[in-house]
Amino acid sequence: MAPRSSGGDRERYAVDYDWLWHRRDPTAAAILRVSVSHPTPQLAAHALERFLATLPTDAKGVQGHEGWAVFPVAGDPSATVSSIDIVSGGEDVSDGIQAGADAVFNALAQVDGIGLAWHQLAADAVPGTPAAAHTRSRTSQQELPLTPDEPVLDDEHV
Repeated sequence: MAPRSSGGDRERYAVDYDWLWHRRDPTAAAILRVSVSHPTPQLAAHALERFLATLPTDAKGVQGHEGWAVFPVAGDPSATVSSIDIVSGGEDVSDGIQAGADAVFNALAQVDGIGLAWHQLAADAVPGTPAAAHTRSRTSQQELPLTPDEPVLDDEHV
């Protein structure tokens, strides 16, 4: 399916229950990939790194929060897009995916000119791998200012 663009609107990800519940095992891990772009690719990568630095890390080195985890997607250093995978599973898979997507949006929507594309990955995808095929995409271009001294996250998400 072709990406849907919101053309500058603030478009948060909204859970697609058809994607989650029509899988063979609806409580299995689901992966939502967030591709972050900017006219200056280094700014997109830096904003994503700043977001990741705010997340707690467990004993195994996995970053995330209650009900969801994130995995940076390995990529070409010269790429124009940086990506992370939001992963959640279990009975609250939809809540976890939404909470992770909201955290990313709240942090990155502050960056002027940032673009976010949401990709719902296939059930057999492996988090953090670049070759994972996506099944559906949504895009959003944000037009919000960010000065160098402003935090990426608001106080609620620190």
